[in-house]
Amino acid sequence: MIIFTRELKRNRKSFIIWTASLVLFNILMMSFYQSIAENTEMYDKMVMEFPRAMIEAFGLDKISMSTILGFFGTECYIFITLFGSIYAMLLGASTLSREEGEKTIEFLLAKPVTRSTIVTEKAANAFSLITLFNLIFSIVNFLMFDAVKIDDYSTRALLLLSLGPLLLHLTFTSIGLLISVFVVKAKAVYPVSIGFVLFMYFISIMSSISEKLTNLKYLTPFKYVDAPDIIMNERIEPVYLAIMFAVIAISLAATYVLYNRKNIQGV
Repeated sequence: MIIFTRELKRNRKSFIIWTASLVLFNILMMSFYQSIAENTEMYDKMVMEFPRAMIEAFGLDKISMSTILGFFGTECYIFITLFGSIYAMLLGASTLSREEGEKTIEFLLAKPVTRSTIVTEKAANAFSLITLFNLIFSIVNFLMFDAVKIDDYSTRALLLLSLGPLLLHLTFTSIGLLISVFVVKAKAVYPVSIGFVLFMYFISIMSSISEKLTNLKYLTPFKYVDAPDIIMNERIEPVYLAIMFAVIAISLAATYVLYNRKNIQGV
């Protein structure tokens, strides 16, 4: 577990920054809920003046900001899913590439460890950090819900709104791990990772506002854990769960195979 512990220390600072930033932002946004709930009619009228495409893109035609779940789904959920996914993708994409980029791979492989062991411990570290990231966010979120709620809400829906981002982030982490086999320069990790996540989010938006493009929802993980659908149906569709687990499994398997076959310069 030497590699696992080493990775925890290397990723500690970025983990604290990302977690603290998103948690504090969520606390700030949730603190506005009561004032918005007291002026429901005004906000409903304001929402109706938005372009139809914008209303459909953010699910404002399905949920209302007058409820605490609806408010969270429209105002806060996008940040934990989008920015959390960027963090997950960056974490995964830098996991293996960092060693080559920092020229420390030769030292690591000189030790009595196999490449499979390197992948296992580094992947375990990335998944552990993402799980802890979501756990902290979820605990704080539950506390905020109880602090600012006006009416009762569905605990099941809130649990699913906590599970959804976790699965989403693990999916992007696994894809990032696979990408880290090919992208070895630190300067390339950021544009590739951020660009991929934003492209997936763009596809999600397009599938929401255009009936002709609705089938694109199967290509983007963001639609698998869409807040309005989770709040309305109180479940994550089995087909979406299956796709996410399949992507995670395939990405991990491909990472093991390709990294073991990779010709690492200098080794």
